[in-house]
Amino acid sequence: GGDTLGRRLRGRLAAVPGAARYVAVLAILSAAAAVALRHTVFPLLSVNNDEGIYLLHARTLAEGRLFPPAPHPAQSYLPWLGTVVGDHYVLKYTPFVPAIFAASLFVAGSIDPALAVIAAAAVVVTYLLGVELSGSRRVAALSATLLALSPLVLLQSAMVLSYLPALVLLQATVLGVLRGRRSHRALPLVGAGVALGVAAAVRPYDVVLLLVPLAVWLLVSCAGRRWWLLRWLLCGLAVPVVIVLLTNAAATGNPLRLPFALLEPDDRIGFGRRKLYPADGRHDFGFAEGLSSVGDHLWLLGGWAFGGVVLAVAALAAGVRRRLSGPAALLGLGGLLFLIGYVGFWGAWNAAELWGGIRYVGPFYMVPVLIPLVHLGASGSAWGAAALVARGRRLGLAVLVPVVAAVVALTIVVLSVAVRDNLTLTGNDRDLRAMMRRLPQRPLVFVAANPAFLGHPTPVTANGPDLDDPVLYAIARGADDLIVAEDHPDRPAYLLRLAPAYDQSPGSPSTARVERLAVRTGDRVAAAIAVPSGATPRGARSARLVLTAGRTRLSVPVDPRTATSLTVTVDADGLDAGDVDLDDSEPARPGTARRPPARPTATVVRGGRGTSVTVTLYATDREGHERGVDRQILPVRLAGARAAPDPGGEPAVTVLGSVGQVDEVGTGARPPLRITLVGAARKPTSQRR
Repeated sequence: GGDTLGRRLRGRLAAVPGAARYVAVLAILSAAAAVALRHTVFPLLSVNNDEGIYLLHARTLAEGRLFPPAPHPAQSYLPWLGTVVGDHYVLKYTPFVPAIFAASLFVAGSIDPALAVIAAAAVVVTYLLGVELSGSRRVAALSATLLALSPLVLLQSAMVLSYLPALVLLQATVLGVLRGRRSHRALPLVGAGVALGVAAAVRPYDVVLLLVPLAVWLLVSCAGRRWWLLRWLLCGLAVPVVIVLLTNAAATGNPLRLPFALLEPDDRIGFGRRKLYPADGRHDFGFAEGLSSVGDHLWLLGGWAFGGVVLAVAALAAGVRRRLSGPAALLGLGGLLFLIGYVGFWGAWNAAELWGGIRYVGPFYMVPVLIPLVHLGASGSAWGAAALVARGRRLGLAVLVPVVAAVVALTIVVLSVAVRDNLTLTGNDRDLRAMMRRLPQRPLVFVAANPAFLGHPTPVTANGPDLDDPVLYAIARGADDLIVAEDHPDRPAYLLRLAPAYDQSPGSPSTARVERLAVRTGDRVAAAIAVPSGATPRGARSARLVLTAGRTRLSVPVDPRTATSLTVTVDADGLDAGDVDLDDSEPARPGTARRPPARPTATVVRGGRGTSVTVTLYATDREGHERGVDRQILPVRLAGARAAPDPGGEPAVTVLGSVGQVDEVGTGARPPLRITLVGAARKPTSQRR
């Protein structure tokens, strides 16, 4: 019986076309590469902090909840690009992609199986669609190879993001429609409807841009079977549509409103004023910015797609010579429409110009463009290679070998540089995580984050959905920090300060320091503010410290070239100029006379609220432009600020402040500001690498 079964299996394998066997092996290798890159290059997630959103959502779904709970005070535990709705957080994206990773977590306790399945599915569906578009298994296998070897796909396959799953869904949609239309079978169309609905929920703008030409062609060319096609497509589409409506209603209160715009309405398609989150600065996005953004993405895609430039030329030549099928040509037209449409998408400009992360993880917004690029490029390359060889084997080899060698060399360079850069960024996060793990007794760590989200700019500072991790992170926000510390009396409190522009690029500062926090109470509590020399950018014309508490703002001019220190005394009357004592013990620079310390200038903050003291260091360059260099909050609670008197006799002033540095890692510029409770020991133990 065993021999018979073995013969049957061998017979069935022998009947499988060689191209299909090759693609199966390629899919397995792609799955293995995704898992390997995950554990070597991105073990702590990538520089794209959106990974943290998908992973948190996946962990929440795996625990049987739709939204992560939001304990009081909810803003203190706010995850990256999340928003508070009732007693929970609503994350930015729909739950379909997180559900894939949630299933993997639930079944295997790891996201590795999901990454492997997505990577393998991308290769297989590319091959199957290639057969439908070209009619050739060899050309389809070439398309799958081009996709699998692209550095963009290799790196994205190791990330918890939506771009590669969306590529699989888009191709599955086209595949199901073409196969159902050709075979007159309903099942492929139902599957295409499901894939279309999920893809539209995940990346609706991409679906519209890429598939509109093909949809119009289907409506025109299938006049006799138009309603039959639509009927079965709608049957498959119904399930994801219902899920989207229900989850939208639960997240936003409106079935037709996606959670994407719940945090910031100005984060949308089109030109004008754009913002990523409420505290984000104003970004004026216009046509010129859109063009530069698409140009930057295409420039990178030339190297991040395997043979990107060659494939584009081959696809264009095949189109001109009419070597493409109708669906393939319309898919190419969809790719062009995609590029035109992305001129009006400010998120791509943000990624290219403001953040710059596409240089390290690839032009990920262009992942859908790979679909027409690899299919049309493979058809054009196969036709062009055959035409060259037909003119003479030597001539063909003389042209093809250098081109292939150049493509392989460029791919190796792009991939090796990307891996090197991401290993540097991951190394910084490894050091930061190790420093956090050295802290004793399940610490509570307040992160001086700007913007005020956890999981940004580093995924290390993210919590799980149950807020019960060995290290609990909270955002340093002010008086609410005292509530958070009181809610966790068994956890020693620390402050984590990250260098400005931490891990923004491999060459950015990676310094991170930890300071021990303590609560001081009394009628008056004093804190020392220190700014080291060289804290401001080189060439700064002037600098100032600004202290803000409630409606009072004090501006103190400081010398940008020398160290500055002052003491602020917090009392029950709030902040005023008499509470600031400047240290004038610093010696004058050689050749200059000692100047008396400048006195604070007080102004009124219209609509100012709160009792905590916010300290901001500003610097003015030679052109007169002032910008913030560093910012830190000293949490303060005043008994008199309560709406009703405290019968327990709460002290007049309660301050949560640093009592000294504990540890430090990283290289580059340190966070300039240091605020320490007066009388606290200052014996830092730093570990720099």
